Amino acid sequence: MAGVFFLLAALGVSMICVRAYRKAQSDRERENVISALAQTYEKFTESVSGEKAEDGREFAEWTVENCSAGEYGKLSAIAEEGELTERDIYDTLGMTMHVLEDRRSGLLDDADTAAQSGIYFAGGPEDESGKVPEAGSDPARITVAGDLCFAEDGFVLDHYDEVNDLEQCISPEILDITRASDIFFLNHEYAISDRGEPLAGKYYTFRAKPERMKLLEEMGTDLVSLANNHVYDYGSEAMIDTMDLLDEAGIPYVGGGRNIEEAEKPAYFIVNGMKIGFVGASKAEKTRYTPAAEEDSPGILEAYDTTEFNRVIAEASQECDYLIAYIHWGPEDETQYAEYQTEEGREFLESGADIVVGGHPHVLQGIEYIDGSPVVYSMGDFWFNDETKYTGLLNLDITYDGLQEMSFVPCLQTNYTTQYISDKDEQREMFDYLEGLSPNISVDDSGVITEQK
Repeated sequence: MAGVFFLLAALGVSMICVRAYRKAQSDRERENVISALAQTYEKFTESVSGEKAEDGREFAEWTVENCSAGEYGKLSAIAEEGELTERDIYDTLGMTMHVLEDRRSGLLDDADTAAQSGIYFAGGPEDESGKVPEAGSDPARITVAGDLCFAEDGFVLDHYDEVNDLEQCISPEILDITRASDIFFLNHEYAISDRGEPLAGKYYTFRAKPERMKLLEEMGTDLVSLANNHVYDYGSEAMIDTMDLLDEAGIPYVGGGRNIEEAEKPAYFIVNGMKIGFVGASKAEKTRYTPAAEEDSPGILEAYDTTEFNRVIAEASQECDYLIAYIHWGPEDETQYAEYQTEEGREFLESGADIVVGGHPHVLQGIEYIDGSPVVYSMGDFWFNDETKYTGLLNLDITYDGLQEMSFVPCLQTNYTTQYISDKDEQREMFDYLEGLSPNISVDDSGVITEQK
């Protein structure tokens, strides 16, 4: 009997030792993961802001506590082999460092909290985790259009009122693209309000009734720029109404605001675990009817002097994975962009934009790659008036590594409508036209744009 007790006691001691060993092993593993995550976080913050964060361990501990057992196991295996990279974290957790940090800070707790910081969920509330839905998911698709103008008693709204069907105004093929895109962005070149009077001395003034907001929604619009020379056509009250109505519709905006802080504020979208940013500014008027936003008054973010816009770009680029800078600029009705557009496009890229997209000339201008990054000088009119001219949609497919593919959807604005060009020969003719406007691009038969080196 004594032998049995001795054996049981020895077995108990062994089990305690095994548990202690396993705990020590687990603690070492956990410390290894935390140390690797902290180092990655510190390198990330230093690369973004130039300063190494002091709370790397806090970030790492939070990440470990908030990942699944499977995710933790993958992180541990990678950390055991060596350095844990930002790409490893994205591939494992489905979120970039920017998105992880926003989650840790509580900015992504819910849609309302996120919106206060200018952050929106591209897939709607069901995607508020910011996670990639599943491994190998598609790139984030951003679709950009040019100038949109709704003006009562003229232009495209008269035609819409005659047919009372958006698909008879904009081809169903186009609407399918804008509605399916993760983010559809365009230039909102009018006020939407019942209030205000047209600005004295201004020849063209554009205002739509509040009920026209349904058209923006029907198009699948996710974001607009107010940085243009017509959003203030009916004064401050109408501009404020415009922003209020956009807020009610859940459509964010950049480049304009109730004050300068709002006008400078970027908009960020969480899509496929990435954080994609937008900023906007305008320098379009020879006679400046449209005021710059100030501390206590509404208006736009001006870029006649590019200093402030470059600062806005630089600060926004530190907060996101990919940044699109919209600028309202250039000579009207001229397909040849001005020399200053090239110089300032380079500035905006150097400040941190990943792509620059322009509007205002009412016609397409060329696309130029500058040091490997694209400047789209003008997207032209998207749906504006009765003139016949080329237009289109710019599709940007964004992955963790940046711009995977840029493509152009060929369209024609004519007789108060915007039509998809379906004929292959006519598509090729339009792509050749775009190549002719551009110094260093090639457009294949599918509309895919690449740099011609």
